[in-house]
Amino acid sequence: MYIDFKTSFNKLELSEETFKIIDEFGIDLKDIAIGEFSGKDSVAAIIEAFREFDAILPVVAFTGTDYGDKKIFYKNWETLNNRIKNLYKDKVLLPLHFIFEPKLWNALNGRFVSLIIKKFGFYTPCIGCHAYLRILRIPLSKHLGGVIIGGERVYHNSDFKIDQLEMVLEVYEKICDALGVKLKLPIKYVKENSKIREIIEESWKQGKRQFSCVFSGNYRDKDGKIIFEEEKVKRFLDEFIYPVSVEIIKRGYEGDFRYIEIVKEFI
Repeated sequence: MYIDFKTSFNKLELSEETFKIIDEFGIDLKDIAIGEFSGKDSVAAIIEAFREFDAILPVVAFTGTDYGDKKIFYKNWETLNNRIKNLYKDKVLLPLHFIFEPKLWNALNGRFVSLIIKKFGFYTPCIGCHAYLRILRIPLSKHLGGVIIGGERVYHNSDFKIDQLEMVLEVYEKICDALGVKLKLPIKYVKENSKIREIIEESWKQGKRQFSCVFSGNYRDKDGKIIFEEEKVKRFLDEFIYPVSVEIIKRGYEGDFRYIEIVKEFI
């Protein structure tokens, strides 16, 4: 089922099947965490989060820059569900849901690229994109337990990703905190991919069984080395990503979804 972002501010919309499961197991809505759902890291994070939570709602968010076979997500859900049944008793993985708000992604990451570069001397869509992924789930989360589980990792073997630098993750956590939601990253400091495979208990190649992105590798040089200046990234986070993300949610509760106009105020 697709969740409408704008509707999610004032109304909890889940599939009939999901509400039936909630009633059948007597689950309190406030005991349900949201699991960001995509590939192997998100699956591993949800598995680890079940140590703390009894019910998790997996939500896939689309960006408009990603592509692939939607069936991948259902296969990954089955893998996760089987693993949960083997590991835990009385834990419930709720049915898969989807969410997408392309005009918001455009306002935050596409429309003002030239102005962002001019102001901050830096741009990558990846940092704003992952802020967008948090923004989408915050209103839904507030109807539930106020917890979002992410699969970000500071390290990926000997590599790392610009949207998962520690200072970037701290800003995502700060955005959620400012809006009364907790972002939990259970595998944040897992360094080795072998540990992820151990958690999932299934061989899962990096980048497989998840959507790809048309901007993949955009912040790397010809040899694959990441290009960034820490101070520029920090300023971009502090003066743009954090305040505009918080403002978008606050305005949403006022019924204001003029994303372009909101973003203009911070450039």
